[in-house]
Amino acid sequence: MINDPALLTGVVLSGAHGIYDVHTEDGIVRCTLRGKLKKAFAQAQSTRPQGKTRPRPAPASRRIERIERRDSSENPLPSRLSVGDYVKLRRLDGETGLIEEILPRQSELARKDAASSDKKTVQQTLLANLDQVILVFSTTQPEPHFGLLDRYLTICEATQLTALVCLNKSDLSYDRRVEEAAQMYNRLGYPVIWTSVVSCDGIEQLRSLLKDHTSLFTGPSGVGKSSLVNALEPGMALRTNMISSATGKGKHTTTGSRLYPLSDGGWLADSAGIRALAAWNIEPEELASCFIEFRPYLGECEYSDCTHIDEEGCAVIQAVQDGVIDERRYRSYIRIYTNEER
Repeated sequence: MINDPALLTGVVLSGAHGIYDVHTEDGIVRCTLRGKLKKAFAQAQSTRPQGKTRPRPAPASRRIERIERRDSSENPLPSRLSVGDYVKLRRLDGETGLIEEILPRQSELARKDAASSDKKTVQQTLLANLDQVILVFSTTQPEPHFGLLDRYLTICEATQLTALVCLNKSDLSYDRRVEEAAQMYNRLGYPVIWTSVVSCDGIEQLRSLLKDHTSLFTGPSGVGKSSLVNALEPGMALRTNMISSATGKGKHTTTGSRLYPLSDGGWLADSAGIRALAAWNIEPEELASCFIEFRPYLGECEYSDCTHIDEEGCAVIQAVQDGVIDERRYRSYIRIYTNEER
């Protein structure tokens, strides 16, 4: 780690085409990477191990001090600089700077980069060093895809990130199955917040849950993520768009992740809508433990290598048949395990 009193420590708010806005105690500095870091990133990209689980991060108020004390051998250099990364930079003038060092990450939320064309698995980090993930789905318009929500939850479990479920547009008329699903997720231990930017229901509750945390808003397009952020922090003035009446699917209005400071403390990231998030980096033998209701039955099956799909003597299947494990959630497990989209 570079020990130079002239360097500032900051957090990456946004970045595109090699230019990054970094928040420091002296204000926002527009930065580029030093040449040696670009070379290090290129080398790390080809050697970085996939699917590593990192420890749960400290609260945002203590994170800079903790990260600066960490030995870089604990968490390797990221292969790409992402929103939420902490860096050390040198000012070039009043507005620009040069990033000299990227500090080790404590956590990240990542997915397979669908834009990869070389048939290699490329990891795209949505946000680094986050505390919690707000999974935003709408009660209707578009209809909630709970199978996709289960995919999000498995990734949160695999990366040891706290997940909160936000059901937006609660002012609209919605199917009873939405209420039943919310009750089920609550029983599993996932807090469910009902929100509406029209009636303002749940906005204050959500604001209190974001205080002093670094949180990622993510979910399908058109569920109202940007509108929620506008309700929480009007000054952010994020663009919103209407749901396409032709398809019932949302149009992408946010083009990438960006970190915003919250008035009450903490950070919020609004990310581009994702219609199909694949649990690509979870090993099949680890997937079952990412369904928290399966955990009491793991190790109780007749076969030690049970996949919990169609084996005799499977304790998980028996729990489903007994009504202890929700059948729809079990079907989600099978779809993820077998790489089915729906």
